[in-house]
Amino acid sequence: MPRACFKTLLAGAVLALAVPAHAELTFSDPWLRAVPPVSPTMAGYVTLNNTGEDTVIITGVSTPVAGHTMLHDVETAADGSRRMVHLHHLEIPAGDSVVLAPGDRHLMLMKLTQVPAPGDKVEICFHLNGGQDACAAFPVKRASQSDG
Repeated sequence: MPRACFKTLLAGAVLALAVPAHAELTFSDPWLRAVPPVSPTMAGYVTLNNTGEDTVIITGVSTPVAGHTMLHDVETAADGSRRMVHLHHLEIPAGDSVVLAPGDRHLMLMKLTQVPAPGDKVEICFHLNGGQDACAAFPVKRASQSDG
């Protein structure tokens, strides 16, 4: 192998190792709320933990069971009404956690291509700044099994 080619490959390998690994984002208590078999949407909840030394930015979310997956927040208007709003990204500072919970920030799986049943596990991947993905299996549960 020519020396220039070897140096290029070595430099690429070093740069790849310098990118923070997705292991900095860990998951606690992931779950999806079970829905009727004809439902086009379902919600997901989890605590996202940034165990790294740098802020993690979630830039998107995907799963094979939905045509579209989004992060949502809930806003309360002056009249007391509440509505969901799309979060285009979610920042988690180093050493911090963000809770996605019923009635608050959450995942919204839309255009379900299949409706998972209670007991099923669904892989959900969080797309991070820098191009990495952090994925976890989310068990499907009835609300009473998970809503404390």
